[in-house]
Amino acid sequence: MSACMGMRIATDPNSSIGVTKPLEPDYDVNRAGGESTTEGLHVGTWDWHSYLLNGVVQPRFQKSCPQTSRIVDEMSDHLFTGNPFGFCFFSTLQGNSYIKPHTGPMNLRLRIHLPLIVPQKLKPDAYSTKPKTKCGFRVGDQIRQWEEGKAIVFDDSYEHEVWNETDEVRVLLLVDIWHPDVRAEEREKTKQMFEFAKGQGWLKDQQT
Repeated sequence: MSACMGMRIATDPNSSIGVTKPLEPDYDVNRAGGESTTEGLHVGTWDWHSYLLNGVVQPRFQKSCPQTSRIVDEMSDHLFTGNPFGFCFFSTLQGNSYIKPHTGPMNLRLRIHLPLIVPQKLKPDAYSTKPKTKCGFRVGDQIRQWEEGKAIVFDDSYEHEVWNETDEVRVLLLVDIWHPDVRAEEREKTKQMFEFAKGQGWLKDQQT
């Protein structure tokens, strides 16, 4: 996790342990125009470190996180690729941060959350604004709290929001996959549609 957590970045001349430089976040969540960059969408600090960014594999991630890359590659038949709305990334939400209610662009995909680091003190207190958990998310009318190592799959075309009211960081691996109700021939036609739109210049430049 040092690649996205920024661990061991302070140079200690007396240490025999090498210094690992973390990856810089690769998606500007403050820039308007992208899928998750609606103006005023989030409060606090939310970083992305992407394996798949706008449907494109990022070599820098592959180099820094080879084991994660290999595991994700085993899902290649299901990854939401061939279009600008496919993502796979480490999502790092710092403490006292909030992602406001929003919806995904389509219902052709499902989104997987695999929690890797979850704050320990999750019980709401007198200062909490959320009634069930200090670190969790809502999809529609359902609220869920992450548990490390237990994946959650949901349709992000429904309105959803995310919060971390603790003082600790929350990290998960997010993976977009094709919705199982979308047949193989429909997937191929969808990819062709996006390729045509790109060739016509109808798609805006994506962040890379």
